[in-house]
Amino acid sequence: MKIYFAAIVLMTISINSYAKEIYRAPSSGDRGTYYVLSHEKIENGIIKVMTSRVGKGNEYTDFTEIKINCASRKYFELAGSNEDGAQEKPSKPLKDWSGQSKWTSLVAGSSKYDLVQFICKK
Repeated sequence: MKIYFAAIVLMTISINSYAKEIYRAPSSGDRGTYYVLSHEKIENGIIKVMTSRVGKGNEYTDFTEIKINCASRKYFELAGSNEDGAQEKPSKPLKDWSGQSKWTSLVAGSSKYDLVQFICKK
């Protein structure tokens, strides 16, 4: 029974660590931790990505869903939300931002720059 329980725990840890990949660690200029929660190819070189940013001291979590074009190195924000505390996934629907969004060029050193570099090298 103990071996069975240990196997279940190890499988759960492996699945959770694979599903949540860190792409930007806290730094002196930005104390948040950035994660890729999911990513999927949706069309001709476009990848849809769900990310989270856990703020300093686990005070809040921002969720963002974006499309990334690896060929042009641009991104398009689809939706987002903000929740109190450190959250693994959104507990409420994301707000649709696509109507106000556009394909945006990267700024070196930004969190979106780091995200696009991380996703497009996979």
